Amino acid sequence: MNSKTTQIIVLGAGYAGMMAALRLAGKTRRLDARIRLVNASPDFVQRPRLHHVAVGQEVPQVPITHMLRGTRVEFLQGWVSGIDQQAHKIELNSGECTLEYDYLIYALGSQVDQTRVPGIRQHAYVLDPGGPNGTAALREKLISLKDGQRVVVTGGGATGIEVAAEIKGYRPALEVTLLTAGRFGAFKGPRVERHFRQSFQKQGITVIEDSTVLALHADSIELNNGENVPADLTLWAGGFRAPVLGERSGFKVNRLGQVVVDRYGRSLSNPDVYAVGDASHPLEEPGNPVRMSLFTALIRGAHAADNLAATLNGKTRVHLSFAYYGQGIAMGPHDAVGFFGYPADQPVGPVLRGKLAVYVRDFFVWMIFAFLVIERRFPGFFFWLGKKRYKQSAAETASQKVSEPSR
Repeated sequence: MNSKTTQIIVLGAGYAGMMAALRLAGKTRRLDARIRLVNASPDFVQRPRLHHVAVGQEVPQVPITHMLRGTRVEFLQGWVSGIDQQAHKIELNSGECTLEYDYLIYALGSQVDQTRVPGIRQHAYVLDPGGPNGTAALREKLISLKDGQRVVVTGGGATGIEVAAEIKGYRPALEVTLLTAGRFGAFKGPRVERHFRQSFQKQGITVIEDSTVLALHADSIELNNGENVPADLTLWAGGFRAPVLGERSGFKVNRLGQVVVDRYGRSLSNPDVYAVGDASHPLEEPGNPVRMSLFTALIRGAHAADNLAATLNGKTRVHLSFAYYGQGIAMGPHDAVGFFGYPADQPVGPVLRGKLAVYVRDFFVWMIFAFLVIERRFPGFFFWLGKKRYKQSAAETASQKVSEPSR
């Protein structure tokens, strides 16, 4: 680089990328650093509210430039078509623009995995903000459906549960079915599962369990038991994966396409690249299993910003370590389930249900967005608990190895 200015590019303005850009701007304000944030959309996408958008609710659009106001972060709208690690260059819009960087923060998030079975792209809608079969197209299709027509949601995780219940809540005359490959609602223990089942039964949502989807067709879903489930609208919610750009650009990735990072958030392929949020995964567990979530996205965006700022300021980097607080899962406009999950992401204490859980979940969705607003005004404000869990976990692992008898 000819310029003495340190060139930093953040790819992706989701929760992780936005947090990283805002925090880094504050922590490098006394340095000669230029920070540019690149995103395909001009607006910030509130992902936990996409199921609201799908049924036609108004969710305020917040321009990214508005979220960056008063900071030194420059916003560039465009989609990333290539990364040259050796040359430290980013290609935008299929070569229309090339950007050079000294450090890169890769925060391109995740998208619904449309590669799992044949027919998803041709015959299903997904809860993604963009694309020909994304949320906007899903909303238009739902508007066109008549009472009594059949909606089938495939995927029994939190996303599938939320969107199935939201559709039924706003279009109760539609027949809604949820398909899941395993036991319905069992991913958070028996108490939470019990409420999932009771709520779906009360709302009249049909659940088909232990059924693997083999293929999607224009008006039906083919299952492994030979059955074909009829559908006037199919919504695929069968898991998420990272964009293919990471693998295509030569980064070491896992089976979900997530860039594998070290304990400091740096790519194993290139220490000048930090990868955060859903687009990445740590090589070693930081005291807790890392799952795709908004909360971990904020933490990992902040953690990468802290470590990059430490590098630029000649200070010591810190390893990733955190605790979970809890989780809330919506089940339509009038029901939800919420629970504390501190510190290891397993339900503890009371399980909140009904309208109270709806209010609590809505509050935390608002709060997660509010963290970004506060971080813009007071860089470094965002903090999290569990920063000693990595050391505790490492010590326990070492102790177990010592106590194991030699063979």
